[in-house]
Amino acid sequence: MTMLTAKQAECLRDKVCQLLWQKGMKIEHEQISAAMLARGCQQAPSGRIRIAPELIDEMTAYQVKTQAQDERDQELHCQCGIDWAHHIIWNQQQESMRQSRQSRFLMPAFDCGPTTYYDYSAERLVPGDTAIFTAIKQFAHATPEIGYISTWYRQDVPREIERISSLVLGLQITDKLDGIEAIDPALIKYLKEISEIVTDRPGDSSYLAGSECITSPLILDQRSAHDVVERQRCGIGRYHVASMPTIGVSTPVTLAGAVVMEAAEILGGMAACFAIDPESDLSGRAIALVVDMRNGNSTPAGPEPTLVNLAVKELFDTWWGGHLWVEVFFSPFAQRPGLQAVSENFCGLWRYAKLLANPTIPYPGMGTLNCGGTGCPVQFMLDMEIRRSQFATPAAIAIDAEQLPFAEIRAAVDHDQDFLSSAHTLRHCRDLWHSTLFLTETPARSGWAGDEKALLDQCHQQWRENLKRYQPPARPEDKRKALDQVRRSAEREFSLA
Repeated sequence: MTMLTAKQAECLRDKVCQLLWQKGMKIEHEQISAAMLARGCQQAPSGRIRIAPELIDEMTAYQVKTQAQDERDQELHCQCGIDWAHHIIWNQQQESMRQSRQSRFLMPAFDCGPTTYYDYSAERLVPGDTAIFTAIKQFAHATPEIGYISTWYRQDVPREIERISSLVLGLQITDKLDGIEAIDPALIKYLKEISEIVTDRPGDSSYLAGSECITSPLILDQRSAHDVVERQRCGIGRYHVASMPTIGVSTPVTLAGAVVMEAAEILGGMAACFAIDPESDLSGRAIALVVDMRNGNSTPAGPEPTLVNLAVKELFDTWWGGHLWVEVFFSPFAQRPGLQAVSENFCGLWRYAKLLANPTIPYPGMGTLNCGGTGCPVQFMLDMEIRRSQFATPAAIAIDAEQLPFAEIRAAVDHDQDFLSSAHTLRHCRDLWHSTLFLTETPARSGWAGDEKALLDQCHQQWRENLKRYQPPARPEDKRKALDQVRRSAEREFSLA
């Protein structure tokens, strides 16, 4: 299904390329600028690098070679989320995951890593710390439906080594973690070393995730540029260029203008990465938000981000070799668990599924609030129950002698009987799916209240019960020691040992 006519797509493509050639990108690293100039780009009087159409054409020809495989891989992110999908792909586990999901319910938890925690009992937002981090990782490990959990941020650890320290600690608690963003490019070499230890694969870098984020308007800033250069220096030829503009602030308020800005930022960033490392694994991500003109907040909770992101993807798929990823829904803006978060998730799913004509995409909620910045296990349990109900709906019904007891049906008609106490019903009554959260009981003062608070209270109780069942994973002692040695090396580099 396409959103754009051929004429519209050509118009937007041309405007994107004109913007990159006429105005260019600000590149805050001389090595990348030099590589781009060597490939036919030009430096504008403003200092920006005007990106040559020939460089884009060369990159497109390279991307087209793997476009079909990337599209196949992207099917995973609708089920697993982008971060978990990437980890699956980097570990060549695509087919095993597809097979597993046929019969087993699995979902991701907490997206790419919250920095704060919503304490449901105290009804307040608190900074993430080691105690919260540990409890959340134990909860994830003890919950069989969770296949992946992000590495939350800890604010009681020195900033310089927090990412490395948190990943090492998390790997001691659970085997469900994936890669993290380096934040500081100096940490990239340590993430490569951690990857090699965990996977036993020399040169592996599957625990380095994150992206080269573009700053509006059209700026590859110093941090992202250094990230690119350091990845190349370490032999990690994998770049994921992301643009996260706010419609109406960092782009025009109209959809077509926003599409051009977001597409130009991603395409320009990918061209910069291609110029310095032309044989790399290159992809992009569109994560538009929209400004709420009533209060100035940026939120994903509106139709505009979905429309803009998917239009950008359509342009990449049509003109620039694909490899552009758009998640089903980024995260609720809601600051508290409950109805608003569920509504935002459902509406985000509906828009995405409608525009792509794909009704099989599951509910995207995974326990995050506040645009992904806050994690809440109460919200996660609510989200998981909704996903479980979707998973319980098969695509077809079975028809055989046991599923169609025609003789029993005829006998019941002959004797004016029902089926409630029949032997057939007793054999199969446990096959029926029932929610453990959304009950069919009549609300009562002395029992189940049947309101939102009753649901959230039950979610709170369920996640705490799961936490009690935690048992640590069996990770070899030599790997534990090797991981801890990486952490100590990082501490010494930053004079924190």
